[in-house]
Amino acid sequence: MSESGDGLLGPLFHALPLWGVGLLLFAVCIFAREAGALFFRRLKARDPEALDSGKDTDSYIITAIFALLAFVIGLSLSIALDRFEGRRALVVDEANAISTSYLRAELFDEPYRSQLQATLRDYARTRIAPDGLWDARMEAQLARSLALRTRLWEETRTAVYPVRETELGSYFIEAINDVLNVGTRRQLAGRANIPARIVDVLFIYIIAAAAVLGYVLGDRPGLKRQATTVLLLLFSIMIMTILDLDRPQSGAIQVPQRALEDLVATLDRDGPPPVRP
Repeated sequence: MSESGDGLLGPLFHALPLWGVGLLLFAVCIFAREAGALFFRRLKARDPEALDSGKDTDSYIITAIFALLAFVIGLSLSIALDRFEGRRALVVDEANAISTSYLRAELFDEPYRSQLQATLRDYARTRIAPDGLWDARMEAQLARSLALRTRLWEETRTAVYPVRETELGSYFIEAINDVLNVGTRRQLAGRANIPARIVDVLFIYIIAAAAVLGYVLGDRPGLKRQATTVLLLLFSIMIMTILDLDRPQSGAIQVPQRALEDLVATLDRDGPPPVRP
């Protein structure tokens, strides 16, 4: 769910796959263009001379409308890219935080060292792609990740208590806090979307622009109609790209998990492999 609500069209977006939303948007734009052309033909049938006198301004109107549409799409794309880059940076930050905590855990005596490092290894495995394709398996992985956070803090409290007044205790608490804080930020970032109202405006605007385009074309067939079809298709593809970037839990453009994957591979070499169900 979007952090700012579903908006007017949010329920429709979440009910359909991304390709379905794209096809629906393109189809509605073509329908709006033809509706605008039909409206023009009916007005022309009533008063042909009045419509012919305004053709000189048609190109200016269309240019202004689609220039503003391009601006809105560019703004939305910028927001989506910023959020995507933020999620990618958080993956690296989380891998670094877990690695730092794992190394500092080596300074504890047994059994605290083994317990902490084993929990950190398990936790790192659950953090790979929690913002990828979302299904029952990913829900279970997230639930295990949250349970491991609680266990990690309990083990940290037990291990640090005997050395709570030393620099080791202070440094390790700081490292574990970073692990927990980055994990929380990453979880929230994975559910943060472009404000729903912006997406609503974007869809409504392109449909209205298609209707005006059809009105301006009027009854002119041939290459101009084909060109406008390609134009609407390109705009629809760009909007689908924005929505794809803005869907970290279901889109095709996924946040790279390489930093965490490399970390888990390193930790697995240092400790026992994960237990397979």
